[in-house]
Amino acid sequence: MYKRILKNLQRATLQVDVLLNRVLPSDWNPLYYTGGLSNLFLTILILSGIFLFFYYVPDPNEAHRSITFITERVPYGRIIRGVHRYAADGFMVAIFLHLFRNWFTERYLFSRDIPWISGMFLLGFAGFVGITGYFMAWDDRAQALLAMTLHMLRSIPLVGPWLNELLLGGGGVGERTLVRFLFLHVVPAVTLYLLLWWHYIRIRHPKIWPPAVWVLFSLGLVFLLSSLVPVVSGVPASPTAQPQVIPLDFLYMWPYWLLKYVGPIWAIVLGFVLFSYGMYIPYQLREKPEVMGVRHAGVAQVIEPNCTGCELCYYDCPYNAIIMVPSPRPGQTKAAQNRKLLAVVIESRCVECGICIGACPFQALELPRLMENQVLERVLAACRS
Repeated sequence: MYKRILKNLQRATLQVDVLLNRVLPSDWNPLYYTGGLSNLFLTILILSGIFLFFYYVPDPNEAHRSITFITERVPYGRIIRGVHRYAADGFMVAIFLHLFRNWFTERYLFSRDIPWISGMFLLGFAGFVGITGYFMAWDDRAQALLAMTLHMLRSIPLVGPWLNELLLGGGGVGERTLVRFLFLHVVPAVTLYLLLWWHYIRIRHPKIWPPAVWVLFSLGLVFLLSSLVPVVSGVPASPTAQPQVIPLDFLYMWPYWLLKYVGPIWAIVLGFVLFSYGMYIPYQLREKPEVMGVRHAGVAQVIEPNCTGCELCYYDCPYNAIIMVPSPRPGQTKAAQNRKLLAVVIESRCVECGICIGACPFQALELPRLMENQVLERVLAACRS
């Protein structure tokens, strides 16, 4: 059942790709650049966040006033605050599109599990940064979210009270509380770039930035939304106030939405289960080699006498599975006699895709269970279909 559902989702995803490629040039298909769009929105978030940081005062008595000052008194402050807010939504939308597209097209198998796992950590950190951003506004919604957060933390056996005190910096909201929220907002946001390095380290040609047309469109969209639908705060948080209804951003606040239907400990458990399942996806229902056919043709092997050291396979391998080393001896063919380098395949990184075979013009690479002429025939057949 699971495999059938994934197959249908894969077919639907590819049909959406085909449809978009009929409407737009293929180089402009936004689904090809969901990772790059995430990076774009993250960059907008960091730059606008630095601007807001200059004026923000992390104090329970001053935080709301400082945001009001940014919105009403600082030149272009209202626009920059809106840009920060809408870029955060764009960031999460791009992340989810990236996650689901790679999931439905099975781009997490074999050595591609590292980008998938690092992506799950990126998703978790991004959600945490977004939630702490709402705390920093310190209005009635922030107060209600903090109350629900403390309620969930208290439900954790043994360590719940300690986590509450750690978050607040004491037994209740005080001078250190907003400073901690600021720390929990800024430091994980910076950590996202370290996770991005981990995300890209095994991918040779990542699309880390979208085409100029999508950069301009995204920038224009967040600025337009900031102008037409300004971001406003609620009333200042007050110890005596008890907010009854608050708007929930489902992109970031779905755990709080769950509290309407389940207890706090079950909301935490469900979040943990979903994250754990996401980490397990690359290893779920792995097919055995005998039923994988073309997709299990053996780790690529270098035919040393034919290798010329041209580096074409090295540059074309998407997974950093080929390195170039000094050649210990000349090759045997005429083209390889004066080579200086030799290609070496790192078996643990090879996904048996055959791209290196198509890149090599000297018949110096092969998949043990699939000859070069068979690979080329299958590539041509795929191009014709």
